[in-house]
Amino acid sequence: MGKAIPFSSIDQYLKSLKAPVPGCLVDTQFLVAVTEELHPFYDDAGFLFEKLAEYQIPIFTTVTTRSEFVDIRRRFIITETLMGMLATSSKWKISGNVQKILRAQKTWIDAQASKESLPLLTDSRIKDCKECFMPKTQSGQIGWVQICREYLTGQLLQAWDILVEDLRLNYLDMRGENISELMLEKLEWEKMYSISETTCLSSSDSMLVNVLRCSKFPFIVSADFDIAYSLLSDSSAKTALIPDNLHYRKIKGLRF
Repeated sequence: MGKAIPFSSIDQYLKSLKAPVPGCLVDTQFLVAVTEELHPFYDDAGFLFEKLAEYQIPIFTTVTTRSEFVDIRRRFIITETLMGMLATSSKWKISGNVQKILRAQKTWIDAQASKESLPLLTDSRIKDCKECFMPKTQSGQIGWVQICREYLTGQLLQAWDILVEDLRLNYLDMRGENISELMLEKLEWEKMYSISETTCLSSSDSMLVNVLRCSKFPFIVSADFDIAYSLLSDSSAKTALIPDNLHYRKIKGLRF
């Protein structure tokens, strides 16, 4: 059965491993936590990243993790942009109706922050905002396409490239020539379905767990309850390293 242990146990855990560690996987939530100061696990993620560097353990991501991170970064940018339009110093002119909708969204965001959740608009809420803007800039009021052009153009690829450089990330290409050096068995994407069905894990997280199970990596670094829960119910001997607070509040008492 798999394990889930707190970040603070990393020294003890790594010393217990009998073989050199060829690397580890990281999930999207960890990448967001280590880069966004507003994330409730920002300090924890920074500690764990420094430990990985200290032990010289390579960090690997997959195409799924990359696409999820870029998507979250998109939501961060547009959330900050829209909320900034409510400031009296904003250079953009918006209608009274738009202001009303944005203020309602800000109330929701403030409530999220008070619960130590990411103050980040959901896609559904972003869509509500998009619908209240005109597509094109007219009568001095900025249109949605102009907002995207002004704040999103070139930002998503740049955000990923900066992350790769700062965290020295390695991309695990499942179709690459050297994949056999890191995998214990051939990856069968069909197994993702059974992983998802076991604990109602999302398809993207299930694909990540599937990669972990087939790889030589003994553990994944995660800031996600669902990933830890899935591994605890799994028959493989893989481990999830998770933030201490998450471990003690939601994981430690679970029995499978």
